[in-house]
Amino acid sequence: MIRVSGQALDILSLLLERPGEIVTREDIRQRLWQDTTVDFEHSVDVAISRLRSALRDSASAPRYIQTIPRKGYRFVEPLRIDVAPSPPVVTRPWIRRVVRYGLVAIIAAAAAIGFVHSRYQKFIPAHASPGHSPRTR
Repeated sequence: MIRVSGQALDILSLLLERPGEIVTREDIRQRLWQDTTVDFEHSVDVAISRLRSALRDSASAPRYIQTIPRKGYRFVEPLRIDVAPSPPVVTRPWIRRVVRYGLVAIIAAAAAIGFVHSRYQKFIPAHASPGHSPRTR
């Protein structure tokens, strides 16, 4: 894992926005130090040095950041974005059918009980309790 922050991260973002193109020191100044009075030249050098250190890159044999003398910098490594493959989707249509049929059965049973209860309530004596027959000797 590479940790980069602050101005080094801003410069890296600028370089990655334009891979293979020269990003001039003036582009960097306008993007990062537009309204400041800092020693711009030294600040860019320090930020590039930190960035190279984080990337384990070197100015003499650049793998990522190439210095273009008196002009700027270029991100030279081709970009490749590694995307983890998504796990295969396991479909089990029989599970959906079982759940669907089960829900339909529960709804049908509830509707039938409600229908029977509303239609045949008049035939069930009010004083009869469950488990006792209305006819007792």
